[in-house]
Amino acid sequence: MPPAAYAHTRPGPLENWEPLDVHLKAVAQKAAHFADAFRAGPWGAYIGMLHDLGKYSAAFQDYLRATADPNAGEEDQPNIPPASRENPTPLHTRKVDHSTFGAQHAHRLIKDPVLADIVAFCIAGHHAGLTDYMALDGNGSSSLTARLAATAPRVPPVTLPSDLQLPPTPAVPPFEFTRASFGFQLAFFTRMLFSALVDADRLATEEYSNPPAAEERRRTPVPFDQLAAHLDRHLADKQQKATPTPVNAARKRILDHCLAAAPLSRGFFSLNVPTGGGKTLASLAFALHHILHHQRIPAQNSDLRRVVMAIPFTSIIEQTVDVYRDALKPLGESTILEHHSNIQEAKATRRNRLASENWDAELIVTTNVQLYESLFASKTSPCRKLHRLANSVIILDEAQTIPVDLLQPTLAALKELVLNYGCTVVLCTATQPALECRPGEFDIGIPADQIRPIIPDPAAFHHELDRVHVQRLGALTDEQLVARLSDHRQVLCIVNSRPHAATLYKSLTDLHGKEGCYHLSTFMCAQHRREKLAEIRARLNDRLPCRVISTQLIEAGVDIDFPNVYRAPAGFDSIAQAAGRCNREGKLRDASNQPTKGNVFLFDTQKLPPAGLLRSGADATRELSPRYPNPLLPDAVHHYFRNLYWRQEQGKKWDQPAVMESLEQQGAKKLTLCFKQGSERYKIIRDEQESILVPHNQKADRLITFLNRNPEIDFRILRDCQPYLVAVREEATRKMLANGALMLHDCGIYLLMNPDAYSPDIGILPEHAGWGAENSIV
Repeated sequence: MPPAAYAHTRPGPLENWEPLDVHLKAVAQKAAHFADAFRAGPWGAYIGMLHDLGKYSAAFQDYLRATADPNAGEEDQPNIPPASRENPTPLHTRKVDHSTFGAQHAHRLIKDPVLADIVAFCIAGHHAGLTDYMALDGNGSSSLTARLAATAPRVPPVTLPSDLQLPPTPAVPPFEFTRASFGFQLAFFTRMLFSALVDADRLATEEYSNPPAAEERRRTPVPFDQLAAHLDRHLADKQQKATPTPVNAARKRILDHCLAAAPLSRGFFSLNVPTGGGKTLASLAFALHHILHHQRIPAQNSDLRRVVMAIPFTSIIEQTVDVYRDALKPLGESTILEHHSNIQEAKATRRNRLASENWDAELIVTTNVQLYESLFASKTSPCRKLHRLANSVIILDEAQTIPVDLLQPTLAALKELVLNYGCTVVLCTATQPALECRPGEFDIGIPADQIRPIIPDPAAFHHELDRVHVQRLGALTDEQLVARLSDHRQVLCIVNSRPHAATLYKSLTDLHGKEGCYHLSTFMCAQHRREKLAEIRARLNDRLPCRVISTQLIEAGVDIDFPNVYRAPAGFDSIAQAAGRCNREGKLRDASNQPTKGNVFLFDTQKLPPAGLLRSGADATRELSPRYPNPLLPDAVHHYFRNLYWRQEQGKKWDQPAVMESLEQQGAKKLTLCFKQGSERYKIIRDEQESILVPHNQKADRLITFLNRNPEIDFRILRDCQPYLVAVREEATRKMLANGALMLHDCGIYLLMNPDAYSPDIGILPEHAGWGAENSIV
């Protein structure tokens, strides 16, 4: 009888080690359960049973016995180099490729070549990530064709147990495939299946290797009827206490429309609500009641099981999560997963960290970058959570922020989630972009008859919630602008670059001193901005002088209310967002105590906006301004997006990085997809940025000192650092490093060692940090 085969080890005798067949069955069971959410349970069972067949090799078992490495074959396995003439490391003490054999074996068993490739992609990549079918980066050994070749390097021979029982070859899932999108749909299915395998493998391994973490991860989901009941009571209480104003009356009717639309079938919805219309809670009410309704329908293939709220900016996420926690308490803490890079220390629970690995929660609030880039990812960590999206309600807040140059792949992914993965997608925004398909003009859009408006007459609400008067001032010098801002007791001015914001702030403080003058930009860490916003709100509420210069970070979703707002050149969508910070609650009164409008002033600057989306939006605004004096009207916004999105000459820009080209299927006998290339091409943030830990307060100082003295740290320290990080372009960090202002820690975070380079008013100071202001665009 051959010696027993093991998957993982523990300290102590062999009897404590995990038998390989036990691990395979556990992963197969979990992967089948996860894949069953998108009608692919047999596929999950199949790849789960085959994924670690390579561990039956004598070489791998020898390695386990020689090292007793509990993480053998896992992502954090020690990097033992392969044997070579210069380094003749014995086979049993170096890494052993255990993934390739399972992929090769599946490829031999499955007759259909495309189905065989799907399974092979998943198994071959379950530690290293999804690869490309053919070598594109000069590393031929990493491609699937190289891994499947009979001459693939470092794949030890495997003798499978005679009593090993493998599941039958799975059949094609009952998906709706289209000829035009066939390759993309196959790629999407492969990635979702890969997600189910990776998560199942990690969870099964954790249950054996780290039982306390596995136990901590277990929880009883909160029923959606309880969540809906808590939210309904919270909303009823808010309405009862609300001042009887036209704004609050409109919010009540918007909520009623959301509840009325909840019983409709799954699919695409648009929630076109003016800024200040209460869409944050109204959209959640729609989602929870939509889920409840569909859970009561016995014929549903699978219940809707979670809400995913995707938001473009972390400043909005922090505010949104606070609103949801307040509405759902005491259920909010266990139900809401906040997944982004600036989680505050008080919220950085171990539960949040565990759940963020695979989005096992009822309500997830995350960033557009996290959601969209994960949909095109190839690495294991970002892909792990994807299977959780099946049968979800996905709310895309500020949907107009989808990058124009990634519109085609992004819309293709959203359409696929609705078509074959049981999702409902809500396009939620105050400036609803027209993403509907228009033959010959916007062919990549969503079919118009598939997007159902939750608000039957959005234009009426826009008119009813019109709380501002827009005035165009023409070109202003900085001196003229500062003079106008000085004439207002409370005013917000939004500009397009950090250097411009800093210059205007200095001019203001030269005139008025620092009392009541504020600056906001992304050169301030998140904790710094939170503190400044709290001060600003307090001064506004107390009717004290308050003059704020900010970059566009304040525009979307930040709950703040000024009587006067100035906006530098921008697109109609940005202007509408800026206007949402003006007279937000409709409480302004004139000398006779009658309701009056706030003032939004649009001005031109001496310099053009930065190249890219900011300048494109400003150019479209300049072209349309003569026709639409009021850029906030629905017709104006509609025409703006027509110019920005739909123009036929834009067609080549809807997928400028050629993401879809990487995911095209060539022929019917091979799955010729390039997952790694596609992932590298789909980047929302293209400029590489580095994280700098800044000395904002005493706690940040202590963290810098601790990291300076300790090269090895754990995740808890990194979580503590998050509120004090500033993202800076890679080029600028190199200059700061050469200048001596920075030190690079082993964890990848830069430490700002010069305290004079961080101002309590401005944030990072380029002139003290050692690089020019030309690197401070936004």
